[in-house]
Amino acid sequence: MSDRRLSLESGDPGGILEGPDAGDAGDPTRLDPVIALGAEIHGPATKADLLDQLAHGLGLPGWFGRNWDALEELLRDPEPPDDRAIVIVWHDPDRMPRRDRVTALEVFSAAATARHAAGKRPLIVLVRRSTRSEGQSMAKRTRGVPESIRQVGKLHHVALIVRSIDDALGLWRDQLGLPLETVMDIPQDRVRIAFLGVGESKVELVEPTDDTTGVARFLATKGEGFHHVCFEVANLAETLLRLQFDGLELIDTAPRRGAEGPVAFLHPRSCHGVLVELIEAPGGPAWATLGY
Repeated sequence: MSDRRLSLESGDPGGILEGPDAGDAGDPTRLDPVIALGAEIHGPATKADLLDQLAHGLGLPGWFGRNWDALEELLRDPEPPDDRAIVIVWHDPDRMPRRDRVTALEVFSAAATARHAAGKRPLIVLVRRSTRSEGQSMAKRTRGVPESIRQVGKLHHVALIVRSIDDALGLWRDQLGLPLETVMDIPQDRVRIAFLGVGESKVELVEPTDDTTGVARFLATKGEGFHHVCFEVANLAETLLRLQFDGLELIDTAPRRGAEGPVAFLHPRSCHGVLVELIEAPGGPAWATLGY
């Protein structure tokens, strides 16, 4: 594949970008951002390891197994249907036996060709060999990413776990004077929440309604207190893609419905022990996609 400016729009043939410059010349985070599904493969030494990493990163269905034909089929026609581009970053491919490495590249190439022929957004595979320092700074890896993606917006809210919202309002609303905006049940998360305004941000009170949930276990083991911080971003899907390429561990790889808009969480392991939530600003693309 020649050195060319890649795009994640339909019409780009996608394919494989190999060589030591794959990290810069072909990094899709350097281009005009669009929605894409990304996965990273870190130095797999066996076919099984490569396929397992792909299954985890791309969220492949349970029937996938460890089969080359099934991989090609799912890269060509994702299940469930997904019209996003697919971007795979393969680090240290030479650790894998040559026969399996060649087969994997053939599968990627065939799937990319089929997606292009069908008019779909591309499959792009960036092959990154260990020919440069692994100590690249975050600034270099995100060089060229538009500022609107690289930076978060305002602090949307700080979330606190409480045993009882009604009891907690005695402090936050009645004694500290924060105006109560809303109280609602979130059945899918099995919690009851309340938002109180403070300047341009909010305090969220979270009360578990089911003692089997993660929130309930948090309350049982750590007691009431700080749970997570939430920042607003302009385009949540693009931000998640960029953060995944930066190496952050995502709990949610795509936007999902939240109480006040599309949300996703970043794992505390990647955030110095802090659970971080991102919420898309009103009017962003995920609002329509998720039916707000």
